[in-house]
Amino acid sequence: MHHATLERTQQDATPRVDGHLNVYFALTALAVTVAAPARTTHLAAAAWFLALGYDAAGRQYLRFLKVPTYFLVPSLAVVLAFTAGDPIAALGPVTVTRTGVDRVVTTGLRSVASLSVLGYLVVTTPVPALFAALKRLRLPSFVVEFALLTYRGIQLLLAESERLHVAAAARLGFRNRRTTFRTTKLLSFSLFLKTLSRADAMEQSMRARGYDGKMPVPSVENRGHGYAVAALACLVLVGWLP
Repeated sequence: MHHATLERTQQDATPRVDGHLNVYFALTALAVTVAAPARTTHLAAAAWFLALGYDAAGRQYLRFLKVPTYFLVPSLAVVLAFTAGDPIAALGPVTVTRTGVDRVVTTGLRSVASLSVLGYLVVTTPVPALFAALKRLRLPSFVVEFALLTYRGIQLLLAESERLHVAAAARLGFRNRRTTFRTTKLLSFSLFLKTLSRADAMEQSMRARGYDGKMPVPSVENRGHGYAVAALACLVLVGWLP
């Protein structure tokens, strides 16, 4: 998903749980999902957060989940094909075992549940809001400052890269292999210089606005306590209670 699209999705999202509570809710649910021994917890987590994510961001949430799924499916196929145990089927040189099937089901459910939680957190929480919530948990100020500056630097890099790419494509800079190689070389050099220039301009603008080494973080209202408590209670009940 393009960085601008992701930011727009975060701005337009309408999560049922909002504010710093949303960050604590998602991180707690992720910890419970990873630690829970029962597959029912993984199913419950996937169901809860797929519903909450789709309700908050619609199809953009599902689009975000597609990318990690492309990596997950081949990984599970490798686990299935190369796990030793009692064979139940053979496809040429590949033997499927009971242990492999059990491991794929467990790993797949836990992975899908974890991705659904992380995806929900990503599409509903801008990076400044995430670190504002973590700062309230006594995260050191220099970590917050470094992370937010790095995030802003990446934004500048991507924006400048897209602008240069569009300009080069408009001038037919990618019409064949030779021109593509030459254009890519020139763009890489230009991108390095322009990104440094943009970063310097960003620093000057921050200092002009009174930046003193402490990143400002937004203050938000916490909402949706009922949804958070219900979801976490459901995960704990299905995971640990008989």
